[in-house]
Amino acid sequence: MPKASKKQQRKAEDFKKVKLKVGKKKAPPSNATDTSFTSKSIVLAEQSISVDKSSELTNSRNLTLKDLLSQLRHYSTPIRKDAVAGLADLLARYPEIIRAELGPIIEGSVRLIVDNEPAVRRILLKLYSSLLPELPPRDLAPFVPLIVIFACSAMTHILDDIRADAVRFLDLLSEIAPRSVSQFASKILPNFFSLLETNTPSSDGSRVSINSRTTLLTLGNRLSIMRSCYNYLAVYTSPLTQTSDPLWFMANQSSAPAATSTAAHIDINCSLSHLYFHPNDPAPFAALNLFDETVGAHSGFGKEATSEDGQDQKDTASGTVDAHAEIRAQCKEALARLFPFLQATWVESATVFSQSQISSGQSLELCVFVMQILQTLWRTAYAGFIPLSETNLVGFLRRCMTHFPFGSDSVGDSEAEEALLSLNIRVSELVAMIHLGAAQSGSVDPTTLAEIAKWSKRTVKFVQMAMGIKSKRQSVGAGTSQRVEQVAVGASLNHESFAELLLVVWQLMHGLGQKDAEQLLVAVMHYAGSCQLASPSKTLCVRFLSKIIELQWSRSPAGGALDLAKLQLSDMVADWALGLPKLMWQLRDRNLAASTAAAETLRLIGQRTRLLDAAALDTLQASLVTLFCVSVPGKGTVFGPFRQYPPTLQRTVLEAVSYCPRRSEKLSLAIRACLSEITSVSSIGALVEEILV
Repeated sequence: MPKASKKQQRKAEDFKKVKLKVGKKKAPPSNATDTSFTSKSIVLAEQSISVDKSSELTNSRNLTLKDLLSQLRHYSTPIRKDAVAGLADLLARYPEIIRAELGPIIEGSVRLIVDNEPAVRRILLKLYSSLLPELPPRDLAPFVPLIVIFACSAMTHILDDIRADAVRFLDLLSEIAPRSVSQFASKILPNFFSLLETNTPSSDGSRVSINSRTTLLTLGNRLSIMRSCYNYLAVYTSPLTQTSDPLWFMANQSSAPAATSTAAHIDINCSLSHLYFHPNDPAPFAALNLFDETVGAHSGFGKEATSEDGQDQKDTASGTVDAHAEIRAQCKEALARLFPFLQATWVESATVFSQSQISSGQSLELCVFVMQILQTLWRTAYAGFIPLSETNLVGFLRRCMTHFPFGSDSVGDSEAEEALLSLNIRVSELVAMIHLGAAQSGSVDPTTLAEIAKWSKRTVKFVQMAMGIKSKRQSVGAGTSQRVEQVAVGASLNHESFAELLLVVWQLMHGLGQKDAEQLLVAVMHYAGSCQLASPSKTLCVRFLSKIIELQWSRSPAGGALDLAKLQLSDMVADWALGLPKLMWQLRDRNLAASTAAAETLRLIGQRTRLLDAAALDTLQASLVTLFCVSVPGKGTVFGPFRQYPPTLQRTVLEAVSYCPRRSEKLSLAIRACLSEITSVSSIGALVEEILV
């Protein structure tokens, strides 16, 4: 039973009197009606399907560009994704609005590079991949900085998948706008360092170890980032590394004396008896001051104008040198910062070389990209040779030589074979550059020199094997003595790989002894005879050997040239040169580049070298007859490929003939018979008359 006091308390609460206080508002009674109210308006979006947009450009969903751009900022992921797809549909329907509305399109969509949803980023990348390559560079250039800003922001994002997708956008820019994107190296390269650098400080200030850092990236993401890094480095270093000539490394070599380099350009006409100068060109020998005339007076400009032009040229050259120096400095920093990560990746992936059968896969691809990045950096940072003070590269090469040459015994497929060949060529280039660096060093540890010499010997054997020559040991007599015999085997190299291999041959020939240089040159001549006639490699072989002939057997040899004549290579090279007319007959008009290189080599031999004596030149003339025409019993006169050559190549062949000291009557008759059937000989008429006189 409840107590009576509690009943009284509850009864008092029901009839409690509220005391009023000063300054307090009187409370309303409990039965008072609340008359306050609030109002809200409801806005119904207009249905786009019911709006008349016949006068506007719309996509298949009847959405205009304005509608799509507004949906790109929507909070809903499906709506943003559909907006990008609708934008692609609209631009595909009406391509003419791309250039007119390019600014709003880029500015409205570029922020989606850092979108949190992978589906939105992927469809945006698909849109940019179809839209941006179609734009002229001058239209795209103003928007490259904006795209780079968001790409760099995505590369430093906290989410791994956003960082991985960011490098794909950067790959696209590097492909379609290399010049514009290369200007932002100071912003982009540090972001690559943060993605790939091993020694990255953690939040608590400690240093992340090599093994733990490499495990932060999956193989797929690591491969994607390394591919993007290589692509951007290739674009950034292109002013120093890329050239249209595969034999760029031989461009600065010349057998002409240094004094002639100051002479101005001379245009030689087809007649060998006269020199014709362009009226607007400077005086050819003005630098020699033979006739008390200046270049400015001859060209019609005063001294003041000439000095201004010279100052402009100096300023341009100075700016180019400064830009190249900055690129080299950036590459040296990149090499130092990326090397720990690249070496750790190589150590982790190099286990593929220990397998019984090497097949293509992510591990092999990672090794390829490690070598590609390192090659780009060492070519740019160190011109000509790598000093032994670069201990990182020397130590890395020591690791590579454990398995070199890669895949010499077992290769699983053609893709893996091509990848292994590229690895072997790059390692060979690294060996050659370090060997040249050892030769440039003053005092080197004898143990290190002996180790580098062994690496160089193995590299020479690989180059010989790649070009189709294999060393085979045979026993002599009943004893244990053996002799090494060079056996020709089949070899097939693609054009790019062969051009890279010629660079290695050139570097090794200048760094090794004369005997090794002879073996390398023999390998090149062997491959020159075995490669296919119509392949671009045939042209490279002829040009390479032509440059060797110019340097070694010129009447005024260049300083520092290899003395290959002492090794009895003159006869072998002369036999190869005497076979050039036969090569031109076989080529006919199927490979005009190789035919032109062969004709220029013949002209060079007769004009400036001492390779062929008088008897050999007579033999050469007998072979040259076949280029014009020959009499075949039962068939009559058979014309050679000379009639099918373009005028420039015809002139080169005739100039080669003109340098023969004793022109045979048989060759003159063949030239007359061949040219009698050609109606358009006005361009070479003067030269022909001089030869036939």
